[in-house]
Amino acid sequence: MEINYMKQLQNCLEELQPNEYIVLHGMKGFGKSSLTASTLKNSKFIRNIFYNEVYWIKFGYKRSVDEDILIQLNRLYHLVKNLEILPDSYKPESLKDSLIHFLQDYFSRAKHCNALLILDDVCDKKIIDTFDFECKTLVITADLDVVLEKRPCVIEMNDGFTEAETLGLFAKVLDTEVEQLPVEAKLINEECKGMPLLIAMFSAQFEEFKHDMKLHSKRWRYYLDSLRNKDEKNQVIKKFLEKQEAIFNMCIDQLPLEMREHYEELVIFREDVNITPQTLEILWGGSPFQVEEMMLDLCHKSLAAKQWNAELRSYIYGVHDLLLCHLRKKFSECELVEMHKSLIEKYRKYCNGNFSKLPADNYSYSYIGYHLEQAKLYDEFPNIYLDFDFIQQAIIHSGLNNLLIDLNNYKKYITKDYDQVYEMRLIDLEKFLEEQSSVIAEHRRKNCLDIVQIALSHPYEGYVKDTATQLAKERSKYLYIFHAKKLRHMDMPLSEEVLTKVHTLCFTCDPNLILIGNGRGEIFLWDIFYKRQKVFTGHDKNCCIKKIIISNEGDCFLSLDDHGVVKLFRLFDDENYKQNNVAVLSPRQKQSFWSGIFTSKVPHDDSSVVFSVPGEIILDMTFAHDSSSVAACTNKGTIRIWDRRGNILSDHGHSPQSNLKNIAFTMGSNLVHVMDEIHGVLISYCKQGEEFKYISQYNVDLQKKKIILFCSVPEQNNSLFIVTEEKAVYVKWFRSHNHIHSYNKQTRASVENEKTVYVCATLTNDGRYIVLADSSGFINIWNTDVGHQPIATYRSRVSSLDTYWLREEECHIICGSENQLLHKWKLPVEGTSTSIRKHLFDAKVQNFGDAPDTIVTETLSNTIITLVDDNKIAETEPINAKINNLILYAEKIIYVTDKGIVNIFNIRSKENIPVLNFTSNVELVEILDMKRDRNNDILVCRGTDNNLKVWENVKLTYLIEDAGYIIAIHKVDKECVVTVTRNGIITIWNINGTNWVRVDIVKNPDSVSIYSCLSYHKSFLTVLNENGDVVLYKLQQNTMSLPAYIKIIEYFRKKYTQKLTCCEISQNEKYLAIGFEDGDISIIDTSTSEEINKLSFHTSSVTQLRWAPSVIEVPILLSVSSDELVWWNIALALYIRKPKWPSIRINRSISTPSVGIKGNITPNMSTSQSIDSCIFNMQNQVEDKDTKSDIDKETKFWKFKEGKNPNKPALLGVVELPSNFFAKVCISTDFTKFVTVDIYGSVSTFTLCGYN
Repeated sequence: MEINYMKQLQNCLEELQPNEYIVLHGMKGFGKSSLTASTLKNSKFIRNIFYNEVYWIKFGYKRSVDEDILIQLNRLYHLVKNLEILPDSYKPESLKDSLIHFLQDYFSRAKHCNALLILDDVCDKKIIDTFDFECKTLVITADLDVVLEKRPCVIEMNDGFTEAETLGLFAKVLDTEVEQLPVEAKLINEECKGMPLLIAMFSAQFEEFKHDMKLHSKRWRYYLDSLRNKDEKNQVIKKFLEKQEAIFNMCIDQLPLEMREHYEELVIFREDVNITPQTLEILWGGSPFQVEEMMLDLCHKSLAAKQWNAELRSYIYGVHDLLLCHLRKKFSECELVEMHKSLIEKYRKYCNGNFSKLPADNYSYSYIGYHLEQAKLYDEFPNIYLDFDFIQQAIIHSGLNNLLIDLNNYKKYITKDYDQVYEMRLIDLEKFLEEQSSVIAEHRRKNCLDIVQIALSHPYEGYVKDTATQLAKERSKYLYIFHAKKLRHMDMPLSEEVLTKVHTLCFTCDPNLILIGNGRGEIFLWDIFYKRQKVFTGHDKNCCIKKIIISNEGDCFLSLDDHGVVKLFRLFDDENYKQNNVAVLSPRQKQSFWSGIFTSKVPHDDSSVVFSVPGEIILDMTFAHDSSSVAACTNKGTIRIWDRRGNILSDHGHSPQSNLKNIAFTMGSNLVHVMDEIHGVLISYCKQGEEFKYISQYNVDLQKKKIILFCSVPEQNNSLFIVTEEKAVYVKWFRSHNHIHSYNKQTRASVENEKTVYVCATLTNDGRYIVLADSSGFINIWNTDVGHQPIATYRSRVSSLDTYWLREEECHIICGSENQLLHKWKLPVEGTSTSIRKHLFDAKVQNFGDAPDTIVTETLSNTIITLVDDNKIAETEPINAKINNLILYAEKIIYVTDKGIVNIFNIRSKENIPVLNFTSNVELVEILDMKRDRNNDILVCRGTDNNLKVWENVKLTYLIEDAGYIIAIHKVDKECVVTVTRNGIITIWNINGTNWVRVDIVKNPDSVSIYSCLSYHKSFLTVLNENGDVVLYKLQQNTMSLPAYIKIIEYFRKKYTQKLTCCEISQNEKYLAIGFEDGDISIIDTSTSEEINKLSFHTSSVTQLRWAPSVIEVPILLSVSSDELVWWNIALALYIRKPKWPSIRINRSISTPSVGIKGNITPNMSTSQSIDSCIFNMQNQVEDKDTKSDIDKETKFWKFKEGKNPNKPALLGVVELPSNFFAKVCISTDFTKFVTVDIYGSVSTFTLCGYN
């Protein structure tokens, strides 16, 4: 038996005292007796602990208990006295008493009280009572209840042999090596669930045919299929089931009638499922505690097993598949159908006919289809599986893949035997779920899944969108957002959810099979087509898989973990692969929090070879180009090369101080290159004979940046591609004899700003394209030969990448992982996808029911077009420069180029005027509506210096020198502006003609300001600083001086540890919203300066905050990140009682920042003032034509909206933001329309459902 069980039993035996008990408890056939025998093989151990006295008494099932007791008493007497068995002439009563009396006296003596009495196969408490001789006693039983009164030390045995033990036994009887066993040997062990008795019986059978089984696999397949089907025509299965049947019947028949009936009801469950108390509560009709007590009794009798599930925070139960097989034989097909019907009716009663309200028990949503089919209730399928509420709950509780497989498996029933109408509905539903899978999975992860809302953004008309629209209109108490999209181009990935968070991935030789490494030392072979998985174990469960590479032949792969261990795993070809994969999903995949109750607790190692360097950590590894050898480099400068069997071929120590983080082969594996990341040096070795010798090194000058990709370039012998967090570098060289020279380094791509880094990268298999994913959530594809600009861009926040070359289809599949999602795109080799650029745009969004919106956006031909109702009304000539900024103001477009030229394009006249010229980039552009004799608008710009350039008209341009490095300008009134500089200086300027006069200045030494916003009535200014300071200033009229001027007074100051991004004050000035880089939003009560709530939902930086107009009397806030738009009702979050127990968040943990408050004056803000929410030069005031009825309509619309998630009551709605470089949204002043433009130039307009 397993070494850990032997050690556990040995420890218990060593500590065992006279009159104490040990119990080995478990199902018959799990090797309890074998374990005991193995543990007691040590004669020294028996002599020292038991003084050479061990008595093993075996009970049976063929006689009555009383008869068996008498026989075994007689046998024990014979063993201790070494005499002939007493003659049968004794009367049983007197014989039994005499035997007991003698044995009690014998074991009570000092020299015998340490003897070990083993009572094997105990099935009745009478046996324990009779053989209570106050010596040391070991009980082997399937029924724990018989000995519980003795308060024994219990060793549970439900998991049997490990894989290694089973394979070792098979190899031994076949007289071969474990490595020579076929894949079926492992599968037989899995099907046996490690049961020693069954494995031993198979081993005996294998030995009879060992010559054939060593040569052919057909007999292995025959035994595997027989085992899977429990085929009694197979002699091993027949004999085993016959042996077990009597035991099972005896155990079941001993149950009280009511308990037996309850137990037989478990026949409806599939093999290996985890059963929770909630499920049993419905099946048996008792309370959770009652059903757990009943299950405990069954577990004590080895008719079931239990285990604690930490994720569910509950016990889970299971019935061994052999017992389920035995139970099914007891019932006819009709009886089984009725039992499944009974469960469905109990479900119906539980959820009052609404199957979307099934219990969240980790079972019901996963198996409701199975029970409906077994109950032959086919008419129920369309009502349940086409119900949006059920679909949503099924995805939440069992996952999208499980639902999609159910929709496919039960297609005949859902479509009412392929009725055309229902078939079209199912096709539309499946298309929606597959195309929106990334959004669905991400919203499930964030605990905000709303299928109706996601369906409203579905781009196709049909059943799904029609149903969602109808449901949204019916559910008026919830906020739903319509999404109208003018499609220019759409490159939507095919996404799917896997069962683990992906840390690294690698295609196999089949594009439908992907290897996935997670953070628990596991590797999954994921089948995209069948949505199945195979798990490879062998790495430590506390490690993370860093890298996986496949051999050229596709027969094996290497994996590297963060403990520095490399393992080689073989990919076996299963002849019946397709047959196995179309079967029903295993419970491990169907149940979100599945745990293997009957599987070995000792993880087996699937690897074939382990590569390691003692005392060092392997940081990178690779196959040779022909996959015949493996190379690795370590943290202490060692470079080692092995053959695939693990034999060392070459060993080289570069330098103990070197930290060699990357390794690659070139020149047909004749050159090996390593990268010393610390020193930025590329070191090369050349193969000379059997050894690799140092030949050269080259300083790549990577500024000590982290390397995320280091690889050879396919089809080229003299090139490497190196990608750091900042740039992608192509390195070429020339080689003559044993010398490398003439290195040439070329930068192919680099990040665009200091806040963005590359997180992962990969080369396509033809070496033509480099794929780079950055921290901003974009994947750019560049040509490896020339890197002017990306040839394609995809939107996804991935953490690992790989590609697959579909030669016949002339395209590459690009696959990236994001949490538990796999995204796939097709990249054509020739005529690559439409070029992508950062579409700058601005919009004037009209109020509900008004004229069409006006949208200005740049085009691929480098012009700027003006769209009204999707019709082009104006377009500039092609602009001979890159456009860095554009603003729509009235009927003019102000745009800035990278040549430092500021232009004004008149939409009506189509006239373009260059108005300002800078010698540097233009970093600030503001339009101010100031008091003027002719034109009230002035244009204020700043380059990279401290001066402002002001343009009023073609004849008047002037310079404001030494104004400071201004980051924001806000208009206070017709003659006054306030500026905020980067170094924290806030200045009030009085403007008189071209004369700008400073009237008040506030300095903040050692501050770096990053953002500011001004209240609508120009009374309050909020400034965010880089150090986490949030400062609210009051702009107060000073009438004590003549002339009167505006003075800046600090109102209060707060400090945060999180990085700040943006802020906004509500129009009634009650609340200040602050956005953070980690996605949190802080809401501050301005009257008390206290933080009243922390809104946590976004997982990326908050880029925009916007309050609804104050006239609606409801504090509605819109927050925007690069991933989504979120609407909040702050009033619903103000008076929430904090939970007694800490809540668990699925998406991420949130650390509340430490907040410091400094108030300079007593808060006394007028609630009658409003705030200017202008961020992107949109309308900055509520239209004058708004009537009281319009306002009442808005108030009524928002006032009665409720949150959909009781755990986040303030969260009203979430909509995915289309792929957008700037996370920018333009908003109507009545807060009813929201417009953005994606990276393809498609315009998206979001409107409020039910607002009319």
